[in-house]
Amino acid sequence: MKTLLALTTIAGLSWTAAGLAADLPNRTYVAPASVAPAFTWTGFYVGVNAGYVWSESRTRYDYALSDPADFAEFDALGLVPPSLGRDSDGFIGGGQIGYNYQMGQLVLGLEADLQYLDAGQRDSQATTLSDAFGTATVTTSARSSIDWLGTVRARAGFAFDRALLYATGGLAYGRTRDHSSIHSVGFDDDGSFDGLWTGGKNDARAGWVLGGGVEYAITQNVTARAEYLYYDLGKTNYVLAGTSTDSDDEFLGATAARETNGSIVRAGLNWKFSSF
Repeated sequence: MKTLLALTTIAGLSWTAAGLAADLPNRTYVAPASVAPAFTWTGFYVGVNAGYVWSESRTRYDYALSDPADFAEFDALGLVPPSLGRDSDGFIGGGQIGYNYQMGQLVLGLEADLQYLDAGQRDSQATTLSDAFGTATVTTSARSSIDWLGTVRARAGFAFDRALLYATGGLAYGRTRDHSSIHSVGFDDDGSFDGLWTGGKNDARAGWVLGGGVEYAITQNVTARAEYLYYDLGKTNYVLAGTSTDSDDEFLGATAARETNGSIVRAGLNWKFSSF
């Protein structure tokens, strides 16, 4: 009798539980929303850039005379200029490769780039003197250019999520071309005097670069930047030598010196590889 009562009770409870379960609403499983990975500046990158370069450097001259006391006369007459050069500007473009490492907000990195420049300088000055004995003319010309420019720079900055403000500086190097000439005619009684002195130097040079910029991560892998750099490749020295039709000519030639420096403003795009 007790066994029958127990079985009846269990059956009743099971039927009641089943009924209650049938009355509960169906629940659909919803997967948790995916969270985008946090951006980090750590990693290697490569990119391209283009911009504007300008320079205010000049070629300066030191003239050699058989009698140094005569230089005051040359200078007073304005026969030869103390310096030549025009402000130059033009296109600059190239590519870069580098690596960044982020620690909190601090970002440290190393970058190398190589640039093509189209911004040469060319200038000349002609001075003509006339007196009872005739006319004499001295023409001084100078030209200079940089074939290519490269840098290897450290970078340090602060990240504000996807924005990076940074300073940069390091080694600058490039190949420079410089040439000058002095052409003098007419300095004698019959106007037959003719003298030409020329010189130049093509050289690979090294110096320094300093600047800064701002960079923004458009996506996890693409960043855009704007940057300013000032470069200085030091001084180039060379001698102007030549001959004239007058064996007693007191003008022996000149030495030339030019500081190779300038400013760059450019924009760039980088492809950032996965962080590791």
